[in-house]
Amino acid sequence: MSAAAAGDAVPLPPGVPPTADALRATSCSLVGGCSADTPLVPEGDLPGLLAAVPAWTLAVDFVNRVVPIAEAEGHHPDLHITNWRDVEVVLSTHAIGGLSLSDFVVAVKLDSLPVTYSPQWLKKQQAAGAAVPGAAAAPAGGGGGG
Repeated sequence: MSAAAAGDAVPLPPGVPPTADALRATSCSLVGGCSADTPLVPEGDLPGLLAAVPAWTLAVDFVNRVVPIAEAEGHHPDLHITNWRDVEVVLSTHAIGGLSLSDFVVAVKLDSLPVTYSPQWLKKQQAAGAAVPGAAAAPAGGGGGG
């Protein structure tokens, strides 16, 4: 069982700079590879996800699908639902005051979850050239909330 799976913080090896490429390569090797849609994390950014889904129930559903991954890894992200449909997942290892490989292992696994994005949000992200893992747009008018 890997240290990440055992729930232990896995700090970066000494001398390995925390570049997006180095972290992605190490994390992907720990989980057996990454999909082509797994985006690189810009240097200095915390790994995570911020997305708008079309309805509050879909936001709650996504959070509920994060739980088994977090439990299996023994590593629990901060989860936020705001504005009834904006989901934010923030990864950090509080015990070491920063990022660990465990954060990136969980991030790679979360990237594999399908997400039904708000069509407007997805369009904006794609227009900006942002990689959107697990992208599936809801049918127009498929939201509700408030």
